[in-house]
Amino acid sequence: MGIFDISISGLLTNQASIATTSHNIANANVEGYSRQRIDQSARTPEFIGGNFFGTGVEVGNVRRIFEATQQLELQAATADFNNFESFLNQAQRVDGLLADSDNGINNAIQKFYTALQGVVNDPASVPARQVMLSEAETMASRFEQVHSQLENQISEINGSIDSIASEISALADSIAKLNNQIAGSPGSAPPDLLDRRDREITRLSELIGVQTLEQDDGSLNVFIGTGQSLVVGSLSNTLSATVDPLDPRSMQLSITAGSSAIDITNNLTGGELGGLLDVVDDVIEPAFNTLGRVAIGISNSFNNQHQLGLDLNNQLGGAFFTDMNSASIEASRVIASTSNTGNATLSITIDDPSLLTDSNYQLRLIGGNYQLFDLSNNATIATFAPPGVVPDTVQVAAEGFTINFLSGAANNGDAFEFQNTRNFARDIDVLVTTPEQIAAASPIRGEQASTNIGSGSITALTVTDTSTAQFTTTPGNLAPPIRIEFDATPGEFSLYDMTTGVPVLLVGGVTGFVPNQENNMLALAGAPYNAYGYEVTISGDPQAGDDFDISYNANGAGNNSNISLLGELQFANTLDNGNSNFQQAFGRIISSVGVNTQAAEIKRDAAESLLFQANERKQSTSGVNLDEEAANLIKFQQAYEASAQVISVARTLFQTVLDSVR
Repeated sequence: MGIFDISISGLLTNQASIATTSHNIANANVEGYSRQRIDQSARTPEFIGGNFFGTGVEVGNVRRIFEATQQLELQAATADFNNFESFLNQAQRVDGLLADSDNGINNAIQKFYTALQGVVNDPASVPARQVMLSEAETMASRFEQVHSQLENQISEINGSIDSIASEISALADSIAKLNNQIAGSPGSAPPDLLDRRDREITRLSELIGVQTLEQDDGSLNVFIGTGQSLVVGSLSNTLSATVDPLDPRSMQLSITAGSSAIDITNNLTGGELGGLLDVVDDVIEPAFNTLGRVAIGISNSFNNQHQLGLDLNNQLGGAFFTDMNSASIEASRVIASTSNTGNATLSITIDDPSLLTDSNYQLRLIGGNYQLFDLSNNATIATFAPPGVVPDTVQVAAEGFTINFLSGAANNGDAFEFQNTRNFARDIDVLVTTPEQIAAASPIRGEQASTNIGSGSITALTVTDTSTAQFTTTPGNLAPPIRIEFDATPGEFSLYDMTTGVPVLLVGGVTGFVPNQENNMLALAGAPYNAYGYEVTISGDPQAGDDFDISYNANGAGNNSNISLLGELQFANTLDNGNSNFQQAFGRIISSVGVNTQAAEIKRDAAESLLFQANERKQSTSGVNLDEEAANLIKFQQAYEASAQVISVARTLFQTVLDSVR
């Protein structure tokens, strides 16, 4: 009977080995499958007649060929690759949008200023003015289009974030259930369940960077972010994507355990989700803000100069583009958190576009004081007490803006986000509706008397403010028109009011004129003439009795003084603290996005190589080799057949014993 028992043990054990080998072969093409091996071990021998005799073989364990370190390496490589791949895909869209040489912003700016030069060359030409107006509208439209496409991209990303968060939660639930099955299994953990769990973990790594920790019962705890629990044993938490209470265009990610939810948006890294969050912070939001900042720079500088000119209707120039500080736009720069319990209403006034940055800000009332943070680096910009009485203002001079407290009061914990530049690319529009309204001329003209005998001449007429009484008291006239007449005493002159055509002395005996150099005449005359809103510069060597008349430039269609100054704005360093013009400032974001895109591509390629190597290493250990399995199949088949032969021999021996006693 011992021979029978031994041979049957061999028969059953090798049959199990054949079944396991067949299982390996059947799953050779299943992703994430780890080959299995049966550990065969000799059964406990029996002591007979002073010796130990073997009792056969048994299945010791069905073992999964697996290295935990290789799985951890694969998880990390998977998270890195998908992070850079996701970032790169989105960054390339932004790069293509901003750097488009035909339809980009820089090309639109260049075409606008090229058309403006046509008006410089022929300020009286209505067709030239129409071309300029059309190119201005095209430029404003291009700003809006780029902004709109970035908004669409953000919407798509938000949808992806929501979808990924839902899938992460579903995977967490699945992993928790597998943990429960694995921990509750008798004996060693089922290899196929372990493989299923590892596949879920690998898929989770594609979506988000994870850390795992195996427990004594075989269950696997999963953590995301900076150690936030996603799965603990058989319990799973939920990752939820909701609208950010401080920015309805952004998503907030919270880990929910029971009834408590913790915002972990800033803690999440890796995987497709980490890539999407990074590209929004590092590429898309700076692109929004630079786009808006350039639009603000163009609008503000152009409006300021345009309002110092005169149009073909003999009217002082108005705002050419949308006012950057209209009441509605000032209010739109502030987003109050939906979690606020107070009723404070705020707005933002831009004071100096050259000091604006690409940052958004957050104002929070903490411990009775307001704290202002730069969200690009979380640095504290200012701390101040709430205004005692509203309305009130707080100027943030170093950042180029003022906070307006319009009404109401905030409670501790209330927060406001300031998006000072983000949306002006959407808001900019052309306010001039007809070519005649382009203020190409200077509103004043200077004439020197034909009877002058000296070499004095007017070298510059500079207008600095057309809101003064001199320009507004009598529309279409300078109030008063003035005459500058040089007196008999060298270096001395007088100012006369020429309203009626008869000289009326305003001030006489003004000294300080220096021949043969530029002299600002109204500055020499002093108050109140130096506050007229314009300046007359005379050089050369005027003689006694020489006259220079300054009057309103009515019907000055051929004058291009103001349009020339408007043209010079293209190359004026009005942004980046006086270090960049419009195109340079926009070029920097193009360069920054290009650098980020190129860096992401390099990192993606490197991560792809590392992922391939990690996967190959895991496959070399855990993957099914069909040649090896075929050899094993033959080996176990032969062992099975040999055990069957032993049974046959045992039967013959037993039959011989029976026959011998008959």
